[in-house]
Amino acid sequence: TRFMSKLLVHRVYTQLIVAGTRRHARRRPRLNPPKPRLAVAAAMDKNPETNKYVGYHREEVGSESLVGTVKHFDCHAFLVHGDADAWPGEEFDAEGDAAKTLHDAIKTAAGEHKSGVHQFKPGTSAVGKVKLNLSETGARGAAGDRAGDVIMFPQMRRHRLGADAVNDPAEVADFVRRAVVSGDDAGEALSHRAHLFVCTHMKRDARCGVCGPALIESIRDELKRLDIADDAVAVRGCSHTGGHKYAGNLLLFVPEKGLAAKVEDAGETKGVWYGYVTATEIPAVLRRTVMRGEVIPRLWRGSMGMRPDEHEAAAAAEAKRIGEPWPPLKTPCDACNEEGGGGGEE
Repeated sequence: TRFMSKLLVHRVYTQLIVAGTRRHARRRPRLNPPKPRLAVAAAMDKNPETNKYVGYHREEVGSESLVGTVKHFDCHAFLVHGDADAWPGEEFDAEGDAAKTLHDAIKTAAGEHKSGVHQFKPGTSAVGKVKLNLSETGARGAAGDRAGDVIMFPQMRRHRLGADAVNDPAEVADFVRRAVVSGDDAGEALSHRAHLFVCTHMKRDARCGVCGPALIESIRDELKRLDIADDAVAVRGCSHTGGHKYAGNLLLFVPEKGLAAKVEDAGETKGVWYGYVTATEIPAVLRRTVMRGEVIPRLWRGSMGMRPDEHEAAAAAEAKRIGEPWPPLKTPCDACNEEGGGGGEE
């Protein structure tokens, strides 16, 4: 009928309009383009004091508890290997690179690599579970370091494999058998009594790439101001430690009682991890942790040899011992978020 014909034409016309609208919608530019990646923001402003996206005053700083954010491991090894600006985002994935050669050798010996740790089973390694990182050479390296060195904590030993040997899978596998599996201390003792590592791995995450180099400068400036000898504390940039969002990430290997104690009374080396470290925290870190061996509970992520489920009780006990509040007081950023300001300190 005429009515049915008109209805059919109307339906076809409507479908054509809808289809055309959909095609046009697919071609239209986004009215709200996606936010630029953090790496772009970082490239625009390398100053962590003013970069509100990835710097010291970004909204997330202080927004989460740091309790138990370090996986359990017993030994921390660092391969001295170039400049952080040249490291790829996944530092152990580049075929033919010394970092991958060493990582693969340790993984083969351990049998498993999980959560950033080479998971040696009890009794299969003299040094226990191993975490591996890269350490910078050049301006953000330390005096005495050479490409191809492997530095190990808490052993406080340096093994000079050399730039050539560290690229040889057979040489590296032999080193792992000797130094990691058997615990051979054939390397040389480290000359510095304290060692500080700051994550500077820009290609892994812009937060570490912006905050890390600035923190190294702040630490070195404060060491000079405090007149702490250059041969007492080594400060280095290192690769991804885990927990980009906690940047600045600072790892400290110091005597149990700190540098203020006599060498014979200072105790064994301990590894302490801090997060949300900014330039304003550096004087307290050097005075309390480096010089006296204390941990600062509000910054403490965990320690080498400590299991995550042991950390909260240890942090609470330390806070009580030194008379600091636990859980930590809210940061300015937390208070700002509750009040609706959102941007943290200016």
